[in-house]
Amino acid sequence: MAMISSPLPFAEPDAADAAHPDLLHRLHAVVGDAGLVTDPEAQAPYLRDWLGKWQGRTPVVVRPFDTAQTAAVMAICHETHTPVVTQGGNTGMSGGATPDASGAQVVLSMVRMNAIRQVDAMNNSMTVEAGVLLAHVHAAAAEVDRFFPLSLGSEGSCTIGGNLATNAGGIAVLRYGNMRDLVLGIEAVLPDGRVWHGLRALRKDNTGYDLRHLFIGSEGTLGVITAAVLKLYPQPVARATAWVGAASLEALVQLLARLRSQGGERLVAFEMMSQASLDLVLAQVTATRAPLATRHAFNALV
Repeated sequence: MAMISSPLPFAEPDAADAAHPDLLHRLHAVVGDAGLVTDPEAQAPYLRDWLGKWQGRTPVVVRPFDTAQTAAVMAICHETHTPVVTQGGNTGMSGGATPDASGAQVVLSMVRMNAIRQVDAMNNSMTVEAGVLLAHVHAAAAEVDRFFPLSLGSEGSCTIGGNLATNAGGIAVLRYGNMRDLVLGIEAVLPDGRVWHGLRALRKDNTGYDLRHLFIGSEGTLGVITAAVLKLYPQPVARATAWVGAASLEALVQLLARLRSQGGERLVAFEMMSQASLDLVLAQVTATRAPLATRHAFNALV
């Protein structure tokens, strides 16, 4: 999620002081000891992608505590022409949150911005900071008998900021849509440090341009999402789950069409998998078994 052009001309992680002698001092003045990671061993988790396919370097990992600190950090980086890579839970699998190998990019980690600012059960909304874990959003919603529908395999470690930056979909897209459809408003820091205040929880909002959608899915290239107002829903009162085997993809497509026709919005998820992918799970994951007694070329979890 890199932003800001004109990278610094240094290649070694400790060469930032040579290019801009006061850069680290200025960043430290903003975020303090807890917000600055310069030790190579402590930096290691921030420099590898989730799959371990990409490895980068950085002179410093900056971890702001609030929006004001994030704005100040971005203003300093903008002034010194320092490129920034924004990072959430670092659970992505495409390398978008990993700095490159030049050692020129500052990693801006949002993990310390992890406050749930407000839960409004009456309005079915929740205002959270970018570093809040998705699992914590689920728990906070459940405490007021509400439900946040985004569900991912990494929900115990991915953050709302990363979900927004990548427009995450999860398993419930059929019913609730992507992350873009689950947000009422956002707050974002622009590359030059200005703050865009868009934390509106109003549902019938027809005023002006809907700038939130420019940031959602932009992967940090337009600014740093610092907070968001999320949509909540009533807790489902019942669930039904089925595993279906089929001889062809065409049969599963016909089944999906029939379920959508008869079930409407009650259909939350329809996940297709081939027998080959199911065989991989059974071979590699212990304590698993095939859901059906017979083998089928294609399967669906409904």
